[in-house]
Amino acid sequence: MALSRRTGRSRFTLVLLILASLTILTVGYRDSGPVGGLRNVAADVFSPIRSAGNAIARPFGNAFGGSSNAKLRKENERLRQQVAQLEGDRMQSESALRQIQALKAQLGIKQTSDIPTVAARIVSGPLTSFEATMEIDHGSGDGIRKGMAVVDKAGLVGRVVRVTGSRSTIALITDPSFKFGVRMAKEGNLAVARGQGKKGTLVIDGGISVSVAVKRGDAIVTSGEQGSPFPPDVNVGRVTSISKTADRTERVLTVQPLANLRGLTYVTVLLCDEDCS
Repeated sequence: MALSRRTGRSRFTLVLLILASLTILTVGYRDSGPVGGLRNVAADVFSPIRSAGNAIARPFGNAFGGSSNAKLRKENERLRQQVAQLEGDRMQSESALRQIQALKAQLGIKQTSDIPTVAARIVSGPLTSFEATMEIDHGSGDGIRKGMAVVDKAGLVGRVVRVTGSRSTIALITDPSFKFGVRMAKEGNLAVARGQGKKGTLVIDGGISVSVAVKRGDAIVTSGEQGSPFPPDVNVGRVTSISKTADRTERVLTVQPLANLRGLTYVTVLLCDEDCS
């Protein structure tokens, strides 16, 4: 019975303390005066209870925070790895993308006739400054034969001079042995152009009378005469200088090719070797 009475008194005392605390909190918030003192007493009484509650809840909070941080770190690491992989893939694909774009440009060349074509990649250029030839990765197995014309998206590049099953050698239009019929795009006069080797230009030194009006920048195209391996009106270049022959009866024209002969990646072979006109 004594134990029961003590337990009853303890419960009664706890209830009184709780009621007193609630009363103090509702009376006012000032820290001075009797109310402030009573609130301090209540805080001292309930401090052990609040501390015990914090001690119980803290491990759960730490565990939750630690778990969240670990997940964030793992996710960040995964994203960093993805970014690094994408960057590596982008760098590896840049070269292939440039080649695809160059090839598309070649396949988009429009001819004035229905001549079939083959797009080919340059695999080697001139070995010395005295040479004006290059090799492509297509040959007789692709329908290419000696004498066929080779162009790029800007204009005439050269002609096929040697062929194997899977390779072809191209003589550039600047090769000194290269001669072909041309026409002044504006005036229509026919002439013959030939390469000037290391100079990287063409010269027309016959067929253009001094009476013909010529100026720098005039366009020169292929003539496409009967039996020519070159179709008519393929861009050749533009006039860069004008002079006269020794007898002063004809003009001498220097022509700069439109095709960038030292910066080629892909070219197009016109699959006709007897009459492309």
